[in-house]
Amino acid sequence: MRIPSSNDRQESVAGQGTHQPKRGARNRNAHESAMKKTFISGALALLVLAYPAYASAQQVPAAAAANKAQQSHQQTAEASFMAENRVAMNKMMMDMAVKPSGNVDADFTAMMIPHHQGAVDMAEAELHYGHNRKLRRIARNIVAGQRQQIGAMRAALGQPLSEATSSAVPSGQSSQTDARSAHNTAR
Repeated sequence: MRIPSSNDRQESVAGQGTHQPKRGARNRNAHESAMKKTFISGALALLVLAYPAYASAQQVPAAAAANKAQQSHQQTAEASFMAENRVAMNKMMMDMAVKPSGNVDADFTAMMIPHHQGAVDMAEAELHYGHNRKLRRIARNIVAGQRQQIGAMRAALGQPLSEATSSAVPSGQSSQTDARSAHNTAR
């Protein structure tokens, strides 16, 4: 057992004990925590995407091989669908986080254009992976309607309509660019 010395007491009194971490240590801990969360999220996403391939590679009896292949395809499609939707949601949320400009109209469109583009991206994932005829029809209507509203918002701010109405614009176009453009035009 160690008896505390007067030096130990002086350090504690001076506020340099271990009870209060320095500001840099707190920032480093927050950064490390954020990095760990990011790493864990990435690892989980990789596992979700890699599992169907691993499962299909397992040896199964010949009679069950066809059923296993169909299940694997469904799992892969489901994992891909979910991954695309996560990407669309994350992009939408990041692009909607705009700094207020002082112009309500510009701020509204800067947030709504990425919101509508997120709906388009999610509906396109349904069209790519879904099978229900009614839901696919709804998804097509979402794509058309949201693109029309994006164009109407751009037009209201005097932006070119060709960006929103052109069928040559790939889905998933950077809505961050759209939001910045809306901001700049309204100023």
